[in-house]
Amino acid sequence: MTISNKVLKNFSFLLGADLLTKALSFIGIIYLARILTVEGFGKIEFAQAIIVYFILLVNQGLDLWGTREIAKEQEKRQEIINNILSIRFFLSLLAYGALILFVFIINKPGDFKKLILLYGLTIFTFSFTLNWFFQGIERMEIIALGRLISQLLYVGGIFFIIKNSSYIFQVPLIKFIAAFFSLGVLAYLFFKIDGIPKLSLNLSLWKEIFKQSLPMGFSLIAIQIYYNLDTIMLGFIKGEKEVGWYNAAYKIVLLSIGFAGLFGNALYPTLTRYYKESREKIQTLVRQSSRITLFFGIPIAMGIFFLSKDIMQTIYGSSYLKGVGALQILVWSIFTIYTNVPFAFLLLAAERQKEYMYAVVLGASVNLLLNFILIPRYSLLGASIATVICEIVVLSLILFYSRELVKVPLLEYIAKGVVSSFLMGLTLYFLPFNLFIKILIGALSYFIWMFILKGVSREDVRLFFQLLRSSY
Repeated sequence: MTISNKVLKNFSFLLGADLLTKALSFIGIIYLARILTVEGFGKIEFAQAIIVYFILLVNQGLDLWGTREIAKEQEKRQEIINNILSIRFFLSLLAYGALILFVFIINKPGDFKKLILLYGLTIFTFSFTLNWFFQGIERMEIIALGRLISQLLYVGGIFFIIKNSSYIFQVPLIKFIAAFFSLGVLAYLFFKIDGIPKLSLNLSLWKEIFKQSLPMGFSLIAIQIYYNLDTIMLGFIKGEKEVGWYNAAYKIVLLSIGFAGLFGNALYPTLTRYYKESREKIQTLVRQSSRITLFFGIPIAMGIFFLSKDIMQTIYGSSYLKGVGALQILVWSIFTIYTNVPFAFLLLAAERQKEYMYAVVLGASVNLLLNFILIPRYSLLGASIATVICEIVVLSLILFYSRELVKVPLLEYIAKGVVSSFLMGLTLYFLPFNLFIKILIGALSYFIWMFILKGVSREDVRLFFQLLRSSY
């Protein structure tokens, strides 16, 4: 199996399930946004944004560290599993205790505090998640199954139970139950592969694990700062309606970058193995990956920019049109993230997690400063500007740190994609059709322009479908 085949095989399992789970998730988001109203939707998004930071207390970079170590040292995986799950058990108790203290301190109504504590139950399901293990042994189909089960139960529960805004407290309970059942299925499959894990209290080993994982953990905290600190600040400074408008726009962006995240996760174990074996293979893999991510990332950003009003109106309704301006700014973070992915995972695979941490911590610091300056004056538009500038800072530093590892002609790849996407965008802007027909025509026009400008060749198309067929 070639490098490209291996990555595509892993990616195809994740992509197939993720397309379905993302579709289900987005349908659930649309339903909640309409049923709960802008203010109610803002409340649940605000609560979930807070919970992320307490989940990160449990994570501590152990997911990324565990995946890398299992991919690298299969013979030690039982020891790795026992220690990660043991550490997370104690951290989950600490995190929920800290959440209770936080809820007691904040100046919010009692019903909102109750909502936060209910969402906090997902801390416990997350602490025992096993996706990192299955990613390390490259059983992506099991990860895909877990995500699919969780999302089916969650969205099904929402449609069956949530009828109006008075049911808002049932939403986090449905989320917890869905995650619990998904975890049960993955645990059963895990036991069949590796047996029942044992509690481990090897404090000297824990110290060594934290020494390696904490830079990744700090990186994840920093990433979440620029992903959802804006939501928290909007909630405290402006209010739930602003959170609702902003997150309606941001959900579209998050849905759009899902492909990049999946591709990076499929790429990570292969990068880890081949980094030790051959710099030539790494060079080839990162070049191929950059072409693929940019090929999709640039037209997605440009297309959403030109169709932003149509998208918000069609998906959420006229009550969410105040989020159009935020969406038109936020879409440019799609481009930076798609460019970023191969290089960010390369740094982690090459055990350059400190450099990766420096990049995202600086980005988070810039985001924090800009949010304090821009949100009070410009509300959700200010939050959007802060997010995009932060992503540019992170991308610049990651490319800087990666320069010694690989040489990739990014400007060559970007130029043709930008021209083709801009021509596609102009076509979309003047078309009188509905949103879905515009998207289909836009995709077709982008492929045509890329072919004309030689951004994609007959050989590329033939190879892609050949690899796709062989990945199944």
